[in-house]
Amino acid sequence: MLSWKSLCLLALTTYGLAQEQPRTTAPAPEVQALTTTFTPSGACTQNRLTQLPSPGYQIWNNEPQPFRGTKAASCYPSEFIDAYTSLPGASSSVAPLLSPLVCPSGWVTARQWENGYIACCADGYQLAPPTTTVDTDRPAYGGTCYSNFVVGTTVTVTAYDDEGSTILAPWVATSSADQAYGHPIDGFALELISDAPASTGLSGGAIAGIVVGVLLALTLVAVGAFFLLRRRHAQKLEDGTHGTHGTQELDSYNSKIHNKTSLEQSPVGSHAVSTTYSQATGFAGYEARRATIHELATESPVEMDSGWAGHELRG
Repeated sequence: MLSWKSLCLLALTTYGLAQEQPRTTAPAPEVQALTTTFTPSGACTQNRLTQLPSPGYQIWNNEPQPFRGTKAASCYPSEFIDAYTSLPGASSSVAPLLSPLVCPSGWVTARQWENGYIACCADGYQLAPPTTTVDTDRPAYGGTCYSNFVVGTTVTVTAYDDEGSTILAPWVATSSADQAYGHPIDGFALELISDAPASTGLSGGAIAGIVVGVLLALTLVAVGAFFLLRRRHAQKLEDGTHGTHGTQELDSYNSKIHNKTSLEQSPVGSHAVSTTYSQATGFAGYEARRATIHELATESPVEMDSGWAGHELRG
């Protein structure tokens, strides 16, 4: 059994070792826009294979950051290489998302998704998606582009040592499993984004509700207009009937007036005398009957209703 002193010493030693271990925290990926076709320099196409130092000695197609503080700036668009970070001591890196994205010259679309997301690899390389999804919005992120070597093939590589020094050296493929790797450039294709219909910001249910509401409103307006027109039509028919009836009554009344041939007999009786007279100019030829003025039945003075006794005036 360990003594108390031994336990304390073991704890201190473990703590010291833990403090000495460097911790690497990956920064969050950035979003950059690449709207033009980038063309790499000639050196990137003539001698593009990079061999990393131990322990892997892996061969990469123009490794973006082969050594700490060194970047292959002429081989990648600035939107990609400026935001690219290789994690020292770890076989991983942080690469930006390019949206929109145009694959560089000499690169091809290795894979395309339905939402317009694509992964670009150098021509002649295929895409191997990550075994574990790193970002659901970037299914190719963490994946690798690869190209198989033919056994016995000799290629020239730019080999890096642990100090960052380089040397051009021949390398021979000895196994069918030997491969060259590459970092994919991923993002959303410019042409696919441009061709995509603009989003309304509404869900399918909301759009369906709006359509139903509009159709219902149009139906109500149509029904209201139908009943309004029907009511106006009925009112016109009713007004026309009343107008005809009134005209018939007026015509009947006028007919009775014009067909009357004589005036009613004067209440004075036999003393009424009928004479004729002509109307003023403008009514020539029109004759009408008028009653003459009659004297009282007696010539002697009579008592008037007003109490005044009158006599005949003498001429």
